[in-house]
Amino acid sequence: MKELNEVQIKEYKKTNRKLFIFYKILANDLLFYYTISYLFLSNVKGLSTAQIVFAESFYPLFKLIFQIPCTILIQKIGKRNSLLIANFSVALYLFFVLNLSTTFALIIANIFCAIGFVIKGIAESNFLYDSLEEAENIKEDFSKIEGKASACFFFIDAITALATGFIYLVNPYLPIILSLVSMLLSLLITFRFYEIPNPKKSDKGSLSALSQIKLHLSDTYQGFKYIFKSSRLKALIFFNALCVSLLILMVTLHRSILDDLGVSSSYLGIIFALMGIVISFSSSRSVHLHRKYRNKTLSILGTLLVISIILTGLVTTLKFPAFLTYYLLLIMISITYIVKGPHYVLIKQYLNSFCDSNMRIKIYSANLLIEYISTSAISMSCSLLLNHYSNSFTTLIVGLISAVVMIILIKYMSTRVGLKPEEYSKQDILFLELD
Repeated sequence: MKELNEVQIKEYKKTNRKLFIFYKILANDLLFYYTISYLFLSNVKGLSTAQIVFAESFYPLFKLIFQIPCTILIQKIGKRNSLLIANFSVALYLFFVLNLSTTFALIIANIFCAIGFVIKGIAESNFLYDSLEEAENIKEDFSKIEGKASACFFFIDAITALATGFIYLVNPYLPIILSLVSMLLSLLITFRFYEIPNPKKSDKGSLSALSQIKLHLSDTYQGFKYIFKSSRLKALIFFNALCVSLLILMVTLHRSILDDLGVSSSYLGIIFALMGIVISFSSSRSVHLHRKYRNKTLSILGTLLVISIILTGLVTTLKFPAFLTYYLLLIMISITYIVKGPHYVLIKQYLNSFCDSNMRIKIYSANLLIEYISTSAISMSCSLLLNHYSNSFTTLIVGLISAVVMIILIKYMSTRVGLKPEEYSKQDILFLELD
């Protein structure tokens, strides 16, 4: 590739910034898909809830497996070319979903989905950052574009979620096709992007693949050293692993229970469009929650989550009158989404505290490893339960077991998380001595 002059680079950056918001609206996640994904896989493709949960349990494992190879790929071929591969991989996932008929095919499809979203998770924000002009307020510019793009996506996502339920009634394949079309459009936008040369480029790209693998494994190992030396980090990471695992699992269990109750796809669209508004509002209140409840914030969120899961299983197992069942179930689903928004915001805030950027990367790598393993293990265990019990009773069992684990974690966290800096022990917040 020929060397670019400053004028060309500036023009390329400007083009990237203009296109990024349109790209993010289409590529941030799967539009038209999640509202009816369970209905499509169960009612159209004939898969049971146990089969769907079992196949989905491989997704976090695939993300774990491809984390290092995808990072190396991005360093070798650049962010723009990597995003082309990522969006093509997600499009392949949707193509597989349209044509699959077995659990094994869904597992294979999840390989492409994992590759796509691992690359996107690493490359997208970095690509936008590379496309900004060097300035003192570069972080503010980044947040402004990222924030505007995310806000636009959530608005479009709510509208498409609402429409998806009605489109599904016309033809169950149509929402998947529309999701595929939106991903192909994002692929076309990616072709219009320009790779921006990085003058501060790391030497990692020039290392051999084996050397890079060793370097990433070393970072993860250092992350585990930090974690097991710090009771604060242990508490945060194991709490996060449980909450994320449950939040992901409940996406499928909520939809399966609503399907059992005979809720039509049109009402599903309305429900999950409303949930999009709920999670958007709760996310925006994260800082307020933290200021009000301080070190009790995560404990309150975790308690609400397990209570909502237990009551979801209890209400639908005990066969209350239909109206009361629907009313209580919607409240429980809403509580799950109220928890979901601030959890992801606050856990990042707590993990990022008391460490520099170098340590942060290592801790983040170790945290992802534990999160992926936990999500996969809990989903696989749930799929075994679903082979023997109903969706509602399985949810109740998951909730009760989770409550026991949550009580242990909250008790452990009570003297280790959310304290004032002077209240922590030295090894809880200072890690430089571990290197």
